[in-house]
Amino acid sequence: MKTKFQYACSVMAVAGGLFSGAAHATLTGLSCSTTDVSVTSVAQYSDTSSSAKLGKPQEANISSAACLGAYVGNDAFYPTTNLGYAGDGILNGGTQAKTGEILFPNPPGAFVTPTYPLHDLDGDGQVNDPGWIMLGKFEPLFKGGPFVFSPNAVGGDSSIVLSTFFSATITGAGVGTWAFTPDATVAQRASAMLGKNYFDQFALVFKAGDEFAVYDFTAAQFGVAHPSAEEPILNFFGTYDTRTTLRAGGADGSKNPAGLSHISIWVRDPGPGGSVPEPATLVLFGIAALGVAAVRKYKA
Repeated sequence: MKTKFQYACSVMAVAGGLFSGAAHATLTGLSCSTTDVSVTSVAQYSDTSSSAKLGKPQEANISSAACLGAYVGNDAFYPTTNLGYAGDGILNGGTQAKTGEILFPNPPGAFVTPTYPLHDLDGDGQVNDPGWIMLGKFEPLFKGGPFVFSPNAVGGDSSIVLSTFFSATITGAGVGTWAFTPDATVAQRASAMLGKNYFDQFALVFKAGDEFAVYDFTAAQFGVAHPSAEEPILNFFGTYDTRTTLRAGGADGSKNPAGLSHISIWVRDPGPGGSVPEPATLVLFGIAALGVAAVRKYKA
């Protein structure tokens, strides 16, 4: 008999396969692959208190559910209100700073599907808000300096996202590891700003050379249709290899793998009336319930 963790991994593998054809047409002539970025292990806190302990990471091998790119230019502009409203940031259907174009126009926003639909988050009576919130950017502190994660304010609140939420290593041009490590009490800090909402997707934007690509992970990949905010926070660890997607140099601009410029991380707020059947406080990613199936390893 499979353990719950083994079963969850099987579900993840199937989900990854279903989305494996999600690489999209690009502006650079090169298409991303969902296998460029993967989750390799998952860990969960013991509880939601400030004294909670992070459990031992459990092995996984889950490619991103979908990807977009590679696109020419930077992934700016970045959100200002940063509450997932339509047009506020490039993943919410905003205008790209370099080109003046809307890269994700119809429907507005990236990775919008019947499972992850638009909502009226700003209360203007229009169901057109994708819900993407930018948590921050991992980039050099100064030119040639060490990379650090710079957190963003969410709706003007700078206490929600901490500088310890994200890190990465660079082992070569376009190759390395990443870690998304929110603390155990983030849900408590965020509840005052976002109420009973939760996040059901997270996306990593890799910028290298003069192009970028976006990689999406969903709660459904982890075998849970209705994530619950009652479970402790999850941490995710993974790898990236964008050498065949983000390239630079030569006459056609694709001679060599491009060196990493930065990684931006976003999460999606599905809004009121989402897929959760009962009230729940915010949990980073909206997938804390996945800990039961994907992190705790039980014997058959």
